[in-house]
Amino acid sequence: MTPMLSILIKTYNEEAKIAATLDAALAALAEVDGETELIVADSRSTDRTVAIAAAYPGVRIVQLSEPAHRGCGAGVQLGFQFALGEFVYLLDGDMQLQPGYLPQAMAALHADPGLGGVAGYLEDTTFHSQIDQIRARNKLSATEGDVPHLNGGGLYRRTAIVAAGGYAGDRNLKAYEEADLGMRLKAAGYRLRRIPVPAVRHTGHAVGTLTLLARHWRSGRAMAAGVLLRGAVGQPWFVDALLSQRFAIAVLGIWGGGTLGALLLGSPVPLLTATGLLLALASVLALRKRSVVHAAISLSHWHYAALAVLIGLAYARVAPVLPLPATELTRS
Repeated sequence: MTPMLSILIKTYNEEAKIAATLDAALAALAEVDGETELIVADSRSTDRTVAIAAAYPGVRIVQLSEPAHRGCGAGVQLGFQFALGEFVYLLDGDMQLQPGYLPQAMAALHADPGLGGVAGYLEDTTFHSQIDQIRARNKLSATEGDVPHLNGGGLYRRTAIVAAGGYAGDRNLKAYEEADLGMRLKAAGYRLRRIPVPAVRHTGHAVGTLTLLARHWRSGRAMAAGVLLRGAVGQPWFVDALLSQRFAIAVLGIWGGGTLGALLLGSPVPLLTATGLLLALASVLALRKRSVVHAAISLSHWHYAALAVLIGLAYARVAPVLPLPATELTRS
């Protein structure tokens, strides 16, 4: 029998968290009427993630064939390649589904055919970095209503994903895969909604801001913004992609204009003007957020992101609809 619902859990070295994720997912599935399946989509973990998951009867485990294909987008697409459900929930291996969410999300999708996906509130349990704290302060995953994308996971209609290109995650993206899917769904005529229900608890990285940024740079995750923009060129969602990176693009524009002006005029005044403009923007942000630290971190991150965009634009891309080489390790 074809499952009504598939939960897809993307993993890479989650041995400390995968058991809690699976326990919560199985409990959530028990609240749903109809046939369901639970799939662990593993990006060739080097720890005991797969062994722990294999101890759960009925859990399907699929794994990338090549470590070089690792990435957030590839992890999502790996699970979607094997999923059979009419609806799919995209979940990370460090998240725990909360009781009561799935029935309400399913009801919302059944009631409104124009919804491509539904999420609930995400609760972060780890705030070691300033970036995590800013995300929580901005309530990016705790704002009710129609939203551009479902950051923090969500329940999607399979037919909507098919209409939006046929792939749940762009295999080229090491980040921004949820934003990319949201843009494609919007272009296909679907809306996304966050309902006022706790959906997942997230136990993120227990590292500081600089360590996290350095890790993202080394892995190429930081450059995903440029990869996203390059993939959107010529597509209906190109403007949305530009807007998603507006701060990085603004920084590039301000410094680019200042540098060009300085070269043409033979004067440092345009560069000084660019510096003043950026400091003015940071001051406005500090007043709005009532936090100098928030503004300083944001200003630094805008520059980090701007450089990452430039580098990411040069990254090679493959067609995201191409199947990922993978193997199903177990199926009970």
